[in-house]
Amino acid sequence: MMNRMKQYQAGASLMEVLIAMSISLIVTAAMIALMANSLSTTARIVNMTKLADDMRVSMQMVTRDVRRSSYNSRSMFCYGNPDCGSDGAMTLAGDITISENNECLTFQLDRDHDGDSTENSGGGFRRVTVGDVGMMEMWTADTAADCDVDAGWVAITDPEKMDIFNFSAVDDDADLSYTVEIYDDGTTSISQKVRKIRLNMQGRLVLDNSIVREVEDVIAVRNDLLL
Repeated sequence: MMNRMKQYQAGASLMEVLIAMSISLIVTAAMIALMANSLSTTARIVNMTKLADDMRVSMQMVTRDVRRSSYNSRSMFCYGNPDCGSDGAMTLAGDITISENNECLTFQLDRDHDGDSTENSGGGFRRVTVGDVGMMEMWTADTAADCDVDAGWVAITDPEKMDIFNFSAVDDDADLSYTVEIYDDGTTSISQKVRKIRLNMQGRLVLDNSIVREVEDVIAVRNDLLL
């Protein structure tokens, strides 16, 4: 009777313990790998979303100002009035200027609503490279914007987090901009340029350049340019 009781109370063998520990380690390692992969995927999605949001905010800053380019508070005086640019009622604003590489655009605004946008500080946006990282800048000086000078520009993207490796502004497509005649008396004529600008921005994360995003807008400039 005593021998049978001892046999029933015997513990697990060394082999059984080793097998149980091995199975436990495998299951634990699999769970850790699954959690690490899940956390990595979540972090990647967060970074992709943050990059897309930051680029969209930057693009909205560009489109907001470009839509108002060549704004003149007295442009209505030119409809049917061929002397609007010479009788002192207003000074016609210039067109949007886009650099040869399409990475910088400048424009004029009638900021003080006096009918002359040429005397006010202009607006502009450009992409520049600092080291190996590209960033977007906005013109903030009190003079006409100049793509070729360094002073007067302020960064609107963070080069420590985001690399804007491409930016382009295009308006020379026939589907984007065209000119219509609104006045012609045989001697003097006034034409109106209806403009659209295609803006494209591509960026990637500095810490993970495999995360890439692109935003593009085709905007209608609200102020049709009078020529």
